[in-house]
Amino acid sequence: MSSVPASPRRATYDAIALALAFLALDAVLIFAVLADWVDGDTGVVAVLAIGAVVLLLFRDDVAEAFAAGNQMLGISADDEPVRRALDRLSGEGWAVEHDVSNARGMLIGTLVRGPSGAYLVEVRNRAYRLEHLRRARRDASWLHGPVGGWVTPVLCLAVRDDEPHRRNGVWIMGAEHLADWLRARTPPRGNSSQSA
Repeated sequence: MSSVPASPRRATYDAIALALAFLALDAVLIFAVLADWVDGDTGVVAVLAIGAVVLLLFRDDVAEAFAAGNQMLGISADDEPVRRALDRLSGEGWAVEHDVSNARGMLIGTLVRGPSGAYLVEVRNRAYRLEHLRRARRDASWLHGPVGGWVTPVLCLAVRDDEPHRRNGVWIMGAEHLADWLRARTPPRGNSSQSA
């Protein structure tokens, strides 16, 4: 199953649908309490529980709508710490290209090329979902053609201090570990060096 990035319009429709579903479910529960099908206390607890679940889902949809809109504008995350770390690598012979766009013109991250290969660094503030990992893999795969070789996806968390680890084919780490992790990577087999 391919991952299609949510548009701001789609995420907004999802949020509206959740709100309407919440109101409809509340109406059914209120009717059940008034008709004495359900005890009043149980009905209130059920309404509050459903409300909490819907608010959590609603929060994610609204956040996704903002994130999709911000990504189109290129203002997804505060990537300044990551940019500074990668710019230091430029002085060591690494090629760093910020604000790389995919075929549809959406910003996907920073392309970093050095002796150990090519890396697509995507920045998230604090958290990520499996969808973000799929997107990072897809974007790195797309860059394979323009770069002319394998591109390793990296998800860098700007405000967390995660040690480098791999999940679902994507390297994940805090911003302070990124430069040292890149320097420690070994060149790919069969290549004594890769042109930057």
